[in-house]
Amino acid sequence: MTMRPNVNFQGRLQRGLTLIEMMVAMVLALLLTAAVLQVYLLNKTTFTAQQQSGIVQESGNFALEYLTRDARMAGLAGCSSRRSGTQPLPVHNYLNSTAYPFDLIGHGISGFESTGTGVGATYNITATNPAPGGGWTPALPTGANALDGKALPGSDVLVVSGISPDDIPLVAPFTSGSQIFVDDVRDITNGEILVVTNCQQAEVFQATNVVSASNNIVGSSAGSYTPGNAENIASTGPEGPFTEGTRVSRLRSYAYYVGRGTDGTPSLYRASLRGGAMEDQELVPGVDSMQIVYGVDGNEDYIVDDYRDASAVTDWQQVRAIRVSLLMRSPEEFLDGMDTATYNLAGTTINPVDDRRQRRVFSSTIALRNRLL
Repeated sequence: MTMRPNVNFQGRLQRGLTLIEMMVAMVLALLLTAAVLQVYLLNKTTFTAQQQSGIVQESGNFALEYLTRDARMAGLAGCSSRRSGTQPLPVHNYLNSTAYPFDLIGHGISGFESTGTGVGATYNITATNPAPGGGWTPALPTGANALDGKALPGSDVLVVSGISPDDIPLVAPFTSGSQIFVDDVRDITNGEILVVTNCQQAEVFQATNVVSASNNIVGSSAGSYTPGNAENIASTGPEGPFTEGTRVSRLRSYAYYVGRGTDGTPSLYRASLRGGAMEDQELVPGVDSMQIVYGVDGNEDYIVDDYRDASAVTDWQQVRAIRVSLLMRSPEEFLDGMDTATYNLAGTTINPVDDRRQRRVFSSTIALRNRLL
C-alpha cells in the first residue's frame, strides 16, 4: 500500500490589515473626530450665548430693581409727604452746607442731562471703555462729594433724596435746647444726618452727641463733623414746636451714574450718603448708556403731562414720575457678526461701538409715590 504525505488544506491565516483597510479606518476615525469636535464647538457656542444672554438679563433686571426702589421713595418725609399740591414742605436746614447732596432737602429729586443725549438726539459712543469726562446740564457737583470726574459721557445722572422708613418716635419732653428725646436711639451714631418731621414741618441736622443712656440726640454747632451744623438746633420748627406724633429718621440720598468699573468697563454706580459724605458703590457692570426723562405735572392734577429730559425741567416739585432706559451689553464678544444696530433709550438714539457683543435695552417707568399722595 502506497503511503501519501499529509496535506494541510487549512487556509493561510490573515495577519494585520491591508493598506486600503487602514486608510478606510483612518478616514472613519477622522470623520468621527470631526463630528465630535463639531458637536463640542456647537455646544460651547450655545452655552456661551446662553451664559452671556443670562448675564445681560440678570444685570438689567438688577439695575432696574435698585433704581426703582430708591426712586419710588424720593421726597419721603413721613406723614408730611401727604401735603397737597406741589408746595414744598417747610424745612429748616441746620447743616453747614446747602451743596450736593444736601441741596435736595425739601424736593427729593434732581437730574443731570449728558451733553448731546437729549430727547430726539443721536449719541455716538466712540470707545468700548470710555474715560470719565464730558458735560452735563446742569453741571455736575464738584468738591468733596464730586460726581464730576467720575461719570462717563453719554449717560444721564439721577439724584434722589428722602428719609429712611425706619423712623423713631419722639417722646416727652420732645425737645429741649439743642436736643431731641426719643423712645430709643437704636443704632443712630454721631455724625449721621437726621430729619425731624411731623405732618407740617421738618428740620435737618447732624447728630453731634447721641446719648443712649438717656435716649437723647444733640445737634449743636460744636465738634468737627462734616458738614457740621451752622448753629444749634432749636426746640421749635419753622411752623411751631415738635410735639406728639413727631418722628426722627436718617436722611437718605443716592446718586446713580455710569462710571468706570474696577475692570475698566462702564458700570452702574450708586453713591450713598454715609454720615456727611457720599460713598460710591459699583452695582452692575456692562452699562453702555443710561437715559432718563422726567414726567412733569404742570397743573397740579397729579397726572403727568409730558416727559422731558433734565435740561428742560424748570421745577422739580412738578416731577411725578421718571422713565429710565439702560443699554446693557454682554461681557464677552461672541456674536458671529458685528452689532451695528442703534438703540432707542427714552427717545434718545444711542449708537454704540461696533463689536460682537450682545446688547439689550431695559426700560421702566417709575412713579414717585410721595408725589402722588
